[in-house]
Amino acid sequence: MTNIPNPPHDPAARMAAGLSLPELAQKLFRDVTDLFRKEGELIRSEMNDKVSQLQVGVGKLAAGAVVLLVSLIVLSDALVVAVAELIGTVEPSTDNTGWAALIVGGIFAAVGAFLIRSGSSDLTPENLTPDRTAMQVRRDGELAKEQIR
Repeated sequence: MTNIPNPPHDPAARMAAGLSLPELAQKLFRDVTDLFRKEGELIRSEMNDKVSQLQVGVGKLAAGAVVLLVSLIVLSDALVVAVAELIGTVEPSTDNTGWAALIVGGIFAAVGAFLIRSGSSDLTPENLTPDRTAMQVRRDGELAKEQIR
């Protein structure tokens, strides 16, 4: 009775058993090349997402600045009317345009402040780093270390 060795259960070990050292090196080189190509695609995709996020953040900042400028004009007008009524140079208005301007200016100021805050939070460095790619590269490094052991 002849002793036939059991084939390895690990697919990589089974494949390695049938390949020569140059073939294994060539396969390793192809696999590493494919890995770097895929990592490059991942980082390009994620950076495109981050550039889009940057554009949206800058747009929000610009919109917020415009809305705040409008609110400054409206609030200035409301202040002029309120001061004029207070010192009595203008007869008190029956339609309360000063208060209406104050309310509208306050709403514009709130919207503008929200846009500025939202846009500036979109532009923080933590939101612009390619986190997915960094995590994937870290995982690939750990997997490579395990395969070498």
